[in-house]
Amino acid sequence: MVKIRMKKKTAVVVIHGIGEQRPMDTLWGFVKATWITDSTLVHPSRNEVYSKPETATGSFELRRVTTREASAGDKKRADFFEFYWAHHMQGHTLGGLSRWVLGLFLRKPSSVPGNLLGLWLFGVALLMAAAALALFWLTDKAGYPIIDLRGQGALVGLASPALALLGFLINAKVLPHAGDAARYLSAEPDNVAIRQKIREEGVALLEKLSGNGEYDRIVMVGHSLGSVIAYDILNFAWNRLDDAAIKALHIAGSPAIDALDQLETAGRTLRNWGSEDGSGDARTAYRDAQRVYAGILAAGDHPVWLVSDLVTLGSPLSKAEILLARDAGDFGDRRERREFPACPPIYETATDGKLEQFSYPVGADSRRPHHAALFGPVVWTNVYVPNRLIFFGDIVSGPVRDLFGAGVADVHLPIGSPPGFRHLDYWKLPVEGAASPAINALRRALNLRGQNRDGDIWQDQAGQVPIRGGDL
Repeated sequence: MVKIRMKKKTAVVVIHGIGEQRPMDTLWGFVKATWITDSTLVHPSRNEVYSKPETATGSFELRRVTTREASAGDKKRADFFEFYWAHHMQGHTLGGLSRWVLGLFLRKPSSVPGNLLGLWLFGVALLMAAAALALFWLTDKAGYPIIDLRGQGALVGLASPALALLGFLINAKVLPHAGDAARYLSAEPDNVAIRQKIREEGVALLEKLSGNGEYDRIVMVGHSLGSVIAYDILNFAWNRLDDAAIKALHIAGSPAIDALDQLETAGRTLRNWGSEDGSGDARTAYRDAQRVYAGILAAGDHPVWLVSDLVTLGSPLSKAEILLARDAGDFGDRRERREFPACPPIYETATDGKLEQFSYPVGADSRRPHHAALFGPVVWTNVYVPNRLIFFGDIVSGPVRDLFGAGVADVHLPIGSPPGFRHLDYWKLPVEGAASPAINALRRALNLRGQNRDGDIWQDQAGQVPIRGGDL
């Protein structure tokens, strides 16, 4: 009896952002924008998708969205999954949110990165206004002037309803959204168990998808806070690689060692360029080498690692210096200590100081990438909309290249017209006409055609820093 060998598929894991998200609300819109309506990837006569039971997470609320074969590229099928975590974020408290917010804004101005100074000053002004309202209210209730408000009866009279409205907005709108960020980004004792649970479930999902034999590639996509969660999940999943299997793959003279040599060489070249003109071409060479290396790790019946891409959308990782660390110095120290994986990874230096590698033992013929070398095989593309005057564009997002390394391709999107808040627009379909620059950039970043070179994906923008999404 001949056993038919099924062609393996691509798995796309989408991680939603903050707020009271409902299961599958994010995923269906994402699938429509990146697969169903992309006529350059799948012919309109074959763009059906199917909702099937989802057994990887064990949640009865979630479904797996599967497709027919693509019409372009390597003509593979894709399965889309949602990693849903909002149900863990219940019971936010105003105290927890307040401590997190105060920790962000009550700091020395010198500890605030220059690109965030305007936002920080705006936040401080809001805090001062809220404090003034509270003092007015206390003056009225206490019956004696904490602040001398004689002759300001109208002002005091407005304080109580203003505070009541503020309290309603905080409980109805702010806590369900900002509370998610406060709990996940703050390692207070009350939050540790929640952070652990979310990360454990994410790692377990990756391990199940990697081990079921159906896929030869996994793409991780994170929106907003979901991008931080995706970054963490990948970091911890990489740390749990089978040590014996990865060592056996990287023996002297193996294809993996040869590809790793090429990747480390491309990374050294990229590091030497820094931010100078020409670094875009060096970044392209590094990302091309990443894809070759990722393909080797994913090959065979027992792949070592399947995640090829991280795509971040509207990511607060652009503010990692104050969200993940105390300040820029603390963030840089922790990145150099390899607590925060960089792209390219942090290099180790041989005892003679003449050779740098992110695999060890440095200089050996047989070696393996270190525990923070996640962005050896994983290509990171960060899509963002800049911010203007706080309320226009996307205040959450921004470039991450200067923080996490020159191997990241930042894709700068136009704010658009009329200007407005764009944080929720990364896969929002236009009512009519061509796809928006955001959707165009997202489709290229996912690379569901399976193209192996940045030049094929981004074309004449491949070497630009940042890539200009409006010119694609």
